[in-house]
Order: sequence, then structure tokens, then C-alpha cells
Amino acid sequence: MFRRLRSIETTFNSINRRIQGTLNVLFPHEKDQAFAPTPYTADPILGLDSERLVEYERVRIQLTEQSKVLMRLGHVLQTCGASAYRIKVSMARLAAAMGAEEHHVLVTFGEISSTVYLRPFSRTEISEQRIFGTNAAKLDRLRSFTQNLEPGTTPQEANRILDRIDAYPPEYGSLENILASGIACACFCFLNRGGLAECLIAGFAAASGQLLRRVMLHRQMNHFGVWLAAGFVGATVYVGLATALNHFLLLFMNSYEIIALPPWISGDTIGFRAGIVSAVLFLVPGFPLITSMLDLLRMDLSAGISRMVYTVMLVISAGAAVWLVSLAFNWTVDPPNVPPLEGKWLYLMRTLCSFVASAGFAMLFNSTRPLCFYAGLICAVFNPLRFLLVENGMDWQFAVGLEALAIGLAADLVSRLSNFTYSRVSLSVPAAVLMIPGVPLYAALTHLNQGDFTKATSSLIEVSVVILAIGIGLSAARMLTDRNWLENRDLVETHPALKDNDESDFTMR
Repeated sequence: MFRRLRSIETTFNSINRRIQGTLNVLFPHEKDQAFAPTPYTADPILGLDSERLVEYERVRIQLTEQSKVLMRLGHVLQTCGASAYRIKVSMARLAAAMGAEEHHVLVTFGEISSTVYLRPFSRTEISEQRIFGTNAAKLDRLRSFTQNLEPGTTPQEANRILDRIDAYPPEYGSLENILASGIACACFCFLNRGGLAECLIAGFAAASGQLLRRVMLHRQMNHFGVWLAAGFVGATVYVGLATALNHFLLLFMNSYEIIALPPWISGDTIGFRAGIVSAVLFLVPGFPLITSMLDLLRMDLSAGISRMVYTVMLVISAGAAVWLVSLAFNWTVDPPNVPPLEGKWLYLMRTLCSFVASAGFAMLFNSTRPLCFYAGLICAVFNPLRFLLVENGMDWQFAVGLEALAIGLAADLVSRLSNFTYSRVSLSVPAAVLMIPGVPLYAALTHLNQGDFTKATSSLIEVSVVILAIGIGLSAARMLTDRNWLENRDLVETHPALKDNDESDFTMR
């Protein structure tokens, strides 16, 4: 056996010498090292003494712990609906506070890739999460945690704080959440020119759909199926209750008397049909829609585009449910042309409904009670003014853009007055979600499925321009109030936690 191995080695060395000699003849001025034997060198780590090995092992363990807690923070922020920029900044602050020498992160809608450097090692982790939702209260607590980080924070301390944040129960119970959905959609129905009867029916139908959505989401069912089922239940309950109310009134009144009812009782004189779309407006994904536009503004295209696609698919799922119900019962989806009230009463009711609807949507986003009040107050101030501007001749899209700008500036002011206890996104999204043209959007999808392409095309173009105006208004407010949004620089250049001299008054809002 050894003789055979020695023979093979001798043959190999002979061939190697011949090849090397040929190369020296062909290239006399070049020395090719490809076939030269490589001298043996010991592993630099294995060649170290025991103390250095212990130090390397300590650094490796420290790097692993830092990487894990960084990924945990990013994962929690992602499940709360945070934008890609907020995730990057939060992870960067925590990495700097724990003493990491360098940190790079790639954030998409459902994945995070994080690399941490602690010389002479680096560690890369990739995380995928399938839980998509919104939790404004948790988002603000995480923002406060990352804002108040101090140098020398250990991974153990960060994990303890994250455990404490995770231990907070939901701000509202199931009953409060369902009632908030119903009352918000009832107020939304009035803003969409529905009467008292349509508002009450829409509120009850929305509460029924929200109940089903909570049950299905608790069982971690597919979101698109959840939106389809919840929209179908909400629209079906509305049609059933409206039909039952119409038959009940026919027992005591004739059809002419029902048609003659004042508009504040029934916005639609034919069967209380005005509120079917308002009954499913709780399914409008306002938070991810606005967050996706902010992602696009920050050039986080991988996160913004995928989040926008997710939002559009949810809207299509709910719109398909409304179309199926309207097709089955031959139900109209267009709102009335005339508001149910006039004069100062109309303005007062719009103010009240704007406040209640915005606060209700804030509750659906799991915002704290004070934040619900401030978001409702911002919406109550500016939303009725938008109606007045449109009714006095201003273009709808331009009025929406102005309101979005005003809401963004007001949210920044309230955030500053609260010493940044409440983030701008938690304040602005519930106030701006009422501007999302849910009724024209779902009506356009219904017209499209019914083959009325003229109405569908005009409505979809109008809705797209309005949503674009919302994004422009909120983005302009961000750039006017935050230098980090105005200047498109690298995170390393703008983030003080990554600099040696941290004397900046940087505040993540």
C-alpha cells in the first residue's frame, strides 16, 4: 500500500517538473506559481495562545448575541407595520449602542437581511416573517426605546426591554375593537352622503364583518381570503338589513311615503342602498397604503413596491366581495349626489363624524387612547374644510393634497408638543385614512366587473390621482419638518449614532 502511494507521488512530481520546465521555456521572464507547492501555514487562530483564543471566542459569542437581538428588533418592527426607513434607523441605533463596529441591513416588505461586524468576525442573518398587521402603540414604544438608547447597552438589557414591550396587552378588547369598526364605518357612511338609516345599517354590517375578520386573523388564515370573506359578510349583512327595513316600513307606509322621507333619514329613496360600500370600508388598508408611499419617497423600492402590491391585492379582494353581493342582489353601489343635511348642521355633523371615524380607525390600529383623541382632533379640524373647498369649486385632488399637507404638519406639531411620545405616522395615518376614496374605489371595481368600463375607468383614474395627492401631501410635510427626509443621503452620513462625536439633536419621529 505505501509502496503504491510512493510510486504515485513520484509520478506526480515528475509530471509537475516537466510542466514547469515547459512553462519556463515558453515564458522565460514570467514565473508561474500555479503549480508551485504551497508552503504549509498553520491556521492563525489555531496558532494563537490560549488567552487570545478565549478572547476570540468571547467576541464571537458577543457578535452572535448582538445579531440576534438586532434581528428581533427588526422583526418586531416589521410585524407592527413600520416603514423600511424606521426599521433601518432603529436597528442602526441599537447596533451602535451595543458597540458593533459596522452594521448593514436590507429590508423588504416581508424579509430582513442583517450583517453585523465585530472584528475580526462578521455575522449575517436573514429573517422572513408572515405576520402582517398594524400596532401603533407598540410602534411608539419601540420608537421610544430606540430613541433613548445609551452607549454600552448590552444584548441582555435590550432583550429585557423588548420582553417588557411584548408583554403589553392589546389596548382594546374584542368588543371595543368591533364597536370601533362599526361606529367608524357608520360615520364614514354619513361623510359619503348617507342618511341615518344607512349609517345605522352600515355600522352593524361593518361590526359583523370585523368580527369575522378578527376570528380568521386569530387563526392566521390567508389575508386575501380574510378580506374576501369579511367583505362578503359585511356587504351581505347590509343588503339583508336594508331589505328587511324596507319591507318593515311597507307594513305601515306606502312606497310614495317612503320615497318622501327626508334625506337625513334616508340618503337613498330606493331601498336604503347608499351605504353598502361604507359597510366594508373597515377593510381599507390605510396604514400599509400610506407607509408604502413613504417607503417609495425614501427610495426603499423593494419594500415600497411589494407593500403597495400587497395593499392593492387586499383592496381587490374586498372589492370582489362587494361586486359578488351587488351582482347577486342587483344592488347599486354609487352614493347619493346630495348631502343629507345643509348649512351649519352639515358642517357640525361632518366635524363630529370626522372625529369619531378617525378615532375609530386609530383604535383599529391599536393606538393608545390619547393618540386616538389627537388623531381624531386633527381630522376634525381639516376634513370638514376639505368638503367646503370642494363644494366651493376647488378640485377634489388638489383639496386632498392640501389636507394631507396640513395633517402632516399638524401631526409633527402634536408629536413635538408631546416630546415625541407619539410618532408622526401614528398621528397622521388615522387622520388621513378618511381621505382614501374607498367608496369610488370599490364602486369602480364593481363597475369593472359588471362591464361598465366607462365608469370604471374614470373612477379608477380619479381614485389613483387622489391617492397620489395624499402621498404628495404627506411626503411634503415630512420633507418640510425633517431634514433626514429632505436630504437623500446614506444612513451612515445622516445618523448620529454611527458617528464618533454624537452631538446632534437627532430625533426619530
